[in-house]
Order: sequence, then C-alpha cells, then structure tokens
Amino acid sequence: MITTQQAIDYLRDPICEGLSTKEKLKLHEEAVVMAVEALEKQIPKEPVYKKDDIYVKNQFVELPHCPACNWEVPTGDMHCFMCGQAIDWGENNDTE
Repeated sequence: MITTQQAIDYLRDPICEGLSTKEKLKLHEEAVVMAVEALEKQIPKEPVYKKDDIYVKNQFVELPHCPACNWEVPTGDMHCFMCGQAIDWGENNDTE
C-alpha cells in the first residue's frame, strides 16, 4: 500500500519517470483507489445508532457511530474524528 503523500505526488505527476510499466500500473491503481476512498468520505452519510454501555433510567442509550469506521461520533459533528467521513444528521441537525 502506498502512502497518502505518494498518491498525491503520483496524481500531480503521472509520468513516473524511471519506473517500469508494471510499477507504473500498480502505483496508478493504488493512487486511484486512495483518491476514490477520500472522495467517497466527502459524501455525507447518516450515522448508525448502536446501544452502548451507557445506562440511563434502566435503559441502554443508543449513540451515533460513524457508518464507515464504527467510531462513536458526538451529535452534531460534521465529520468523524477517526476516519474523516462526512456525517449527515438530516433535518434534525442542530448545528445549522
């Protein structure tokens, strides 16, 4: 797997002088996959609500989690702190 910086460098300079065709194709494929993953995280997705280990009034509380990485997301945060996924809180978004 290539690093983020390697993908950026490649996408800025796709000539890749000095690399064999096979190396160029592998680098190209990995850079494109990384770019697509980053772009997909910009599309807001609704959080997934899961029962957590917080117990209030004799009930487990359902907390919002990132749909991409499953990390707990504080209500109203526009992006997941862990993976950067954009979060869509719908019409009930108190941050607007």
